[in-house]
Amino acid sequence: MHDQPPDDQTARLLHRTVKVVRRDLQNMRFNTAIARLMELNTHAAKLAMTAGGLPRGLAEPLVLMVAPFAPHIAEELWSTMGHAASLAYEPLPQLDESLAAEQVVMLPVQIDGKTRFRVEVPASAGKEVIAEATASHPEYARHTGDATVSRLIIVPGRIVNIVTQP
Repeated sequence: MHDQPPDDQTARLLHRTVKVVRRDLQNMRFNTAIARLMELNTHAAKLAMTAGGLPRGLAEPLVLMVAPFAPHIAEELWSTMGHAASLAYEPLPQLDESLAAEQVVMLPVQIDGKTRFRVEVPASAGKEVIAEATASHPEYARHTGDATVSRLIIVPGRIVNIVTQP
């Protein structure tokens, strides 16, 4: 373990996990919280193999989030990290919304009710940007062909639906 801060990708994954685990614990959805912790643990294991150790800024929050599910092991890990006091009185990690927010989203594009491809756009993109990204996608011309687009329905952050007429 080292004291360097986690890289941007790791920090974003950590804060997305904190967001989901906090929400799922509050709603008593323990299985999904554990699944997200397993995803973060997998990322941490890969990071430890390539970087030669985990950043303390990732290891400590991970142990704190594991504690409600595996308290004895979490307590051992906490003391191994050099903490003299029990983690039972430590709060769950705090969420940084700016890091938890998605930067880009993949929107499914349906043409006549069937999903044909996906477009990647910024999470804050408006309808005009999404429409432009959809029209410029290489699969767009292939699937619309000679048909006339009669309706273009865009729900930002969710889906693009194209209705054509032959």
